[in-house]
Amino acid sequence: HTVRRQSIKRGEPRQMPSLPHTAESTVREEHFSSRRKQLEDYLTNILKMPMYRNYHGTMEFIGVSQLSFIHDLGPKGIEGFIMKRSGGHRIPGLNCCGQGRMCYRWSKRWLVVKDSFLMYMKPDSGAVSFVLLVDKEFSIKIGQKETETKYGLQIDNLSRSLILKCNSYRHAQWWRQGIDEFIRKHGKDFLTEHRFGSYAAVQENTLAKCLLSWVVEYEDELLCLQATSTVFFIYLYFLRLSPEIFMKRPVVEGNRWRLDCILKRKA
Repeated sequence: HTVRRQSIKRGEPRQMPSLPHTAESTVREEHFSSRRKQLEDYLTNILKMPMYRNYHGTMEFIGVSQLSFIHDLGPKGIEGFIMKRSGGHRIPGLNCCGQGRMCYRWSKRWLVVKDSFLMYMKPDSGAVSFVLLVDKEFSIKIGQKETETKYGLQIDNLSRSLILKCNSYRHAQWWRQGIDEFIRKHGKDFLTEHRFGSYAAVQENTLAKCLLSWVVEYEDELLCLQATSTVFFIYLYFLRLSPEIFMKRPVVEGNRWRLDCILKRKA
């Protein structure tokens, strides 16, 4: 782009706007609004260009990822790069050397906060590495005393203890406050226990109820089918939604209570 800027014809409109070079300390207060408008125009023009918009540095600066604007995933909280410590899975009866401080590894991941879960992705490929569900044991701790890590942040649920390392205490506080406020506002239903010990609150007019009403309406036709065919029909139906959802949490028996495994076992 340096070569293109040098060889561009005078009078030809430039593709990118120019940022002001005057130091902020020398700008009078009445000119602040125009400086702000110049910066907004500059960023807007950058985001209109696919090459700049998809560049990982731009996405990191703005705090967005490939999953930021998928509305079916629910409301979105803060996002950004973090350093994640290895380990943290709560497996009953298993204590190995991997729990020692000398065995820990730190990996750079992109953390995304949603209403009912947190997930982190690999920055190079965007592949989802792990999803941390919000449940009644969800909590956030901060500080070296609690996390054994300088500027550490610990996020717990029933099945995982996630340790993050931030750049400063202020950065850790920013993550803690951002996660806590967003979850309390959008995911509060998952923080308490509900009817029949469920992790989710009672919902009206859900897709599951629509399926049940369909089964009741066509009960006679279903009775003519073999049980195996009916179960596989339900299996294929839920396969469109999410076959990997766990019906009992925390996950302490492998995949035994995962939806697709339950339906396969019943079939």
